[in-house]
Amino acid sequence: MADFQGKFQYLSQGGAVTQEGGCRLHFEAQTFTLTPENGTALVFDLGDLDAVTAADYEVRLPLYTGRSIVLRQFGKSYDTLAHDLADAYRNRVLQCMLLEDMEEVARFTGNFKASGTHSSQGTAEIRVYKSNMAVLPATAQSFQWRVADIDELKFDSAAYEVTLQSGSERLKFTRLAKRTEEFATRLREAMNALATQTSQALHRMLPFLDPDQLQSCASLLREGRSAPLAKLAAIHRQIPAALAANAVDEGLKPYYDKLAAQTANGMGYVGFKLIRAEEGEAPAASPEEDNDVADSEVAPVADSTAPPTLYWFLFPLVKSGTSVLSNVVAWEASSRFGRATYFFRMVDPAQAKQLTDPARATAIVDASIRRLNSVLAMLNFRRRPIYLSDDELATDPRFHRYAIAARRMPEVREVRASFLGRALHSSPEAWQAQVDMILKKTEG
Repeated sequence: MADFQGKFQYLSQGGAVTQEGGCRLHFEAQTFTLTPENGTALVFDLGDLDAVTAADYEVRLPLYTGRSIVLRQFGKSYDTLAHDLADAYRNRVLQCMLLEDMEEVARFTGNFKASGTHSSQGTAEIRVYKSNMAVLPATAQSFQWRVADIDELKFDSAAYEVTLQSGSERLKFTRLAKRTEEFATRLREAMNALATQTSQALHRMLPFLDPDQLQSCASLLREGRSAPLAKLAAIHRQIPAALAANAVDEGLKPYYDKLAAQTANGMGYVGFKLIRAEEGEAPAASPEEDNDVADSEVAPVADSTAPPTLYWFLFPLVKSGTSVLSNVVAWEASSRFGRATYFFRMVDPAQAKQLTDPARATAIVDASIRRLNSVLAMLNFRRRPIYLSDDELATDPRFHRYAIAARRMPEVREVRASFLGRALHSSPEAWQAQVDMILKKTEG
């Protein structure tokens, strides 16, 4: 990428100038380098920036550390610098949000106002994908919504507004000008296409459902979200058994059975994700690699009759030898590329006593499952950002974007903090020994 020459200031957290002068800078897909005329170069990942704002021939680069870089006097190259740097920054943010493998449908520029978890507003670039939507603000943290999580889309043609609702979250877009209707149309098309694919996948899995039952099932068991098996059984009593038979790979059945036997009565959950062509094929692990190194970063090759699907079950466990609910939920990917069982605390240990109250336990478990599922979906069901240690994320360049994702997204940090361990599917006996050690630590 081209070099740029101009002047800079490096500001402290309080705004004081700590370095300044002439400089040369360039940036690539991931890395920004600023070399002062006299001094040591500043080099950092573009994902370490909180924003790229350009106005009045000045570019401001606030870093996550609280310090900032101000770029000035770049002459005729200013417009190119501002445009290309903002574009490179957005692309790197998408990589750190783990969306770079998604197939883009369209992109737009306008204003947004978000209420709820990502409460913020301003100007943003909006990128629509087949299964996700990314909002990339100019002056605030970027965030994403999964298409499957959108409950309602409203297009106000008179006010040129598009409003999205997902549970208690609300997101409004304005100032899309003549492209407002196109934005609403593209997003609705993505929603409808995903709804169709979801219903078709469920029909293949549960062919005994009549049209009304299938519609109810698809409304509850959305792509990428977990649903209580008890509620699915209320639609048709054979659904849990059919899912156990059809969504659990034969080689993983022993692990599924053991977890199901230790699950609190009526508290199991199930979910699935359609794997799209743009997400690639699963890499093969070399003999020297750990059994889980190949992990479900991407999907296995599709068979000839249907697209590949990641299925999983969530098991809120009881304490060993009792029917008392423990503070542990097990996440088991039951498709053929599931290579380990992952264990998480459902609530902070200080709140664990609440799980012993039958009147409150169901709601607490459900909220915990929704939180865990939301983060896994946000990570596109990659497991490395969850189970790798802080040191591994910090020191291994291959995983630096995961470290940035954990830093940028508090929900990811919370789930990482609740992670208890994983048991590899090396053999049922070795797996059980690992499970026993994990559960012993949590109950000790």
